[in-house]
Amino acid sequence: MLRPYVIIAAFSLGACATRAIRPLDVTAVGVGTDEVQAVVRLAITLDAAGDRSADTLYANDAMVIGNARVRLGGGAPRFAGVTAGGTGRVAISAMSATVEGRLAWVLVDYRWSNPAERRMEAGRATIICERREQGWKIVHAHSSQPLPWEP
Repeated sequence: MLRPYVIIAAFSLGACATRAIRPLDVTAVGVGTDEVQAVVRLAITLDAAGDRSADTLYANDAMVIGNARVRLGGGAPRFAGVTAGGTGRVAISAMSATVEGRLAWVLVDYRWSNPAERRMEAGRATIICERREQGWKIVHAHSSQPLPWEP
């Protein structure tokens, strides 16, 4: 039997590359969106810094995909556009969260930057979380970089 978050993941994978979110638009629907948004914000921030403590935010069986590649074994970088090394910073430009029961999905636009290298990369992610005994855990994260012709 498929877990509910697997079904939601299948339907939301296309959202990474096709759903535009207006900059600085934060939408929250349902109870618990603040906690879910905090987990996602922390996960992306720790990923940009190369901080391994981000591992505690993910379920043991979490599926993480960045730019169409499965990211195995945890550890940074998990998100598309983020480069390894732990010297970057991230800014979240838009976030939309929906909570239904013990599942939540978050759509987020972010920009990773490394001032020392004068680099900046944009990314978009769909993140599915599940409320567990230990709190919200990320069970699926799918991120990609927008194509050059996308806003």
